[in-house]
Amino acid sequence: MTTALEFRHHIHANPELSTLEKNTSEFIVSELRKIGIRKIYHGFSMYSVLVEIDGTEVGPTILFRCELDALPIQEENNFAYRSTTDGISHKCGHDGHAASMFRFAQKLIESPLKKGKILLFFQSAEEIGAGAKAAIESGIFTQFNIDFVFAYHNFPGFPMGAIMVKEGLFTPCVESGVFELKGKTSHAAEPLKGINPALAIAEIIVYLNSLNNQDKVSDNFFVATPIHIDMGEKAYGTSVGKATIGYTFRTWKNGRFDAKKLQIENKVAEITKKHQLELTSNWIETFNANENSTEAYRQIKNAAKASNFEIIELEKPFEFGEDFGLFTKKYKGAMFGIGSGINQAPLHNSTFDFPDELIDIASSMFYQIAMQVLEN
Repeated sequence: MTTALEFRHHIHANPELSTLEKNTSEFIVSELRKIGIRKIYHGFSMYSVLVEIDGTEVGPTILFRCELDALPIQEENNFAYRSTTDGISHKCGHDGHAASMFRFAQKLIESPLKKGKILLFFQSAEEIGAGAKAAIESGIFTQFNIDFVFAYHNFPGFPMGAIMVKEGLFTPCVESGVFELKGKTSHAAEPLKGINPALAIAEIIVYLNSLNNQDKVSDNFFVATPIHIDMGEKAYGTSVGKATIGYTFRTWKNGRFDAKKLQIENKVAEITKKHQLELTSNWIETFNANENSTEAYRQIKNAAKASNFEIIELEKPFEFGEDFGLFTKKYKGAMFGIGSGINQAPLHNSTFDFPDELIDIASSMFYQIAMQVLEN
């Protein structure tokens, strides 16, 4: 029988990008069936997998979520299970999160809980903020009366195995905007016969920079990060006629983000109109703010205490986007963190590797949370 460690190493060696996790999904379904799980749903949304495990008595329903997708990063590690796919690797630890869920499934088979229903959700396309929305919109969850949702993420820079908890806001609202400006090309000697977007791009950059407020304790916290600018070719006789600029924006609250987004759209439209350019705007990779409910936060903290794990009470939210925010927007729930080592390489770094020792810690946390909610 496959161990959770072997499970992780297999997924790590065979990474797949968001929306393309076909082989990962098939492997997970196969391994779940081997341990005796029969209620498995797949094919409802990208390559996501949903497992249903029922107790013998009526009780609450809890959903636990993990992720499947890897990143477009070349791995620099040389261990035996390193990525076998050029330019793609698990540098956020989703391989470990999935392995933790698999170990949790094993524990539920080994020591079944009597009451309620447990849903294990292996989510496709978390990294691009698309998987949660697609799964929820598929209607797969409407057949269940979900009482709680839980998830975790590993965090380098914190003590190995420490449980990070926070009531309320855990991660911010994040979304990316791509603005395409279309003018008219001309000869470089006669730029006035064309419409060059360069000055509009410069004005947009200055404007978006003016919106930054990186005071993390402020309710007006807002970060506008330039990501890419595409303009022209190395054709020095031609004045460029179009450009694309991409930014990622983040703030603490969904409502504040919506107001800022409208403000940005109006100002960019004003600038492009002034420069006689056509504008096309596209908003992508949406991550809702992740709000931990008080009751779910307490369940996590009590589970950590019962398991004698170190607890770190966070004073501030993390600043990255997390697709689980759409679940805590729709259902009562919470996300927690598990430290993956003080000296560990950061997430999305080419040398990062999920620590195997976290698999049992995370699965034990999930089992303890489930036991508290369902058996009490």
